[in-house]
Amino acid sequence: MADEREQAVRDATQSWLDATVRADADYLDGVLTDGYTFTHATTAITDTREEWLESFRSGRRRYKSWVISDTTVLFFDSTSIMTGRGRQEIIREGGVIFVLNTAFTNVWIAQADGWKCAVWHATLVPDA
Repeated sequence: MADEREQAVRDATQSWLDATVRADADYLDGVLTDGYTFTHATTAITDTREEWLESFRSGRRRYKSWVISDTTVLFFDSTSIMTGRGRQEIIREGGVIFVLNTAFTNVWIAQADGWKCAVWHATLVPDA
């Protein structure tokens, strides 16, 4: 069973995932660190915090679902590192659904107002 700190990181991660599916840039704005980066599994391009948020505000980025599994959470003082697998259904132009399977690492930092996401980095996992 997860301890209180681990559960808080798992809950923060799930809330982050839910906000990406809702395209809730305002919520995401509140849970990202100033230096947040998101590295895409399909291109290895890294978005800055501002680029990531704008992709939701503009409607350019849309998810149908995003589920994670096989997660491990490690702690180093006020830093948490989570690894696991992800399955995303991304809505592309014309409403076409693109399924993406990844391995990911994310980094959360404990701050006075809660856990903040600093890094999300994903690697493509080919279909078996």
